[in-house]
Amino acid sequence: MIDERAMRIVDDAVEGKAPSRSDIMHLLRFDAYSVEAAYACARAREVGMRACDGRGYVFAQIRVDENPCPENCLFCDMAAANTRPDDIADPKGSLEVPIGRIVHYAKLFDGAGVDGISLVSTAALDFERYLDMVRAVKASVAHAPVIANTGDLSMEQAHALRDAGADYAYHAVRLGEGEMTAVKPLDRRRTIRHLRVAGIQLMTGVEPIWEGVDPLVLSERIVDIPDFSPFCIGARSYEPAEHDGMGKRKPAKTGMLRYVNALVRLACGEGPQVGGIGGVAWVDAGTNPRKGGYGSEDAVLLEQVEEARERLALDGFSR
Repeated sequence: MIDERAMRIVDDAVEGKAPSRSDIMHLLRFDAYSVEAAYACARAREVGMRACDGRGYVFAQIRVDENPCPENCLFCDMAAANTRPDDIADPKGSLEVPIGRIVHYAKLFDGAGVDGISLVSTAALDFERYLDMVRAVKASVAHAPVIANTGDLSMEQAHALRDAGADYAYHAVRLGEGEMTAVKPLDRRRTIRHLRVAGIQLMTGVEPIWEGVDPLVLSERIVDIPDFSPFCIGARSYEPAEHDGMGKRKPAKTGMLRYVNALVRLACGEGPQVGGIGGVAWVDAGTNPRKGGYGSEDAVLLEQVEEARERLALDGFSR
């Protein structure tokens, strides 16, 4: 028998009545492949399609350094506690991608017409150095907005980031923040507030999600998202690293991620323009300590951008 309360919660959310945490908890009772979950996903897609007017977005991200990170997130391959000397591409050389190489990737992606270029750093990278990278990319691209993805920021740093050319920033209060990481949840929330005051649009999400995650924790993160007034939303799992501290936890499967994305979209309504149950694809370049060196060849990256567009088109999103 179909659960009438679940259907009512979903329908109310589609009509603009934000679900409560109790509502989200109720929806999380259902398997990701249940009738209730399928209904939530379908109706959340309606809301998301209206929010983005059916348009898909391809974002590029360039990881700009591979310093062992002091935030020590158990799920991150660059946590100082997780890294080993042989994890790093060149332990005797620089742990940063040269700015010239970052600019090269940025121009490549900008020429390919991506919708944003994210510069992903560890919290160990010197902030002034990061600002130099943002400035260089902003000066080199003709169209693509610049997305900052770095550590927590003071109000002064948030304004400096905006002045350097950051249009968007990714920042999130992660699952297990303060327990599975060395980051205080209050610091995360403070940074999000600083970004908003500085005029930088927020990209955020619910992450990292693993199989068997506590619904209490997951529901709290989901209902948090609307309060952040984000431009872009989503949910994602994590990529297991050889030495990560996640123990026996396994990354959430595709069905679960799709369902959580739907719940995030239902919680936010049409406010965020991008993401939540589809419409976003990412292409990566920069450092990759699992493989060594600096990303992929230009032709491969351009091919990946086109493949991302094709996937979005197959999923019903226009350019």
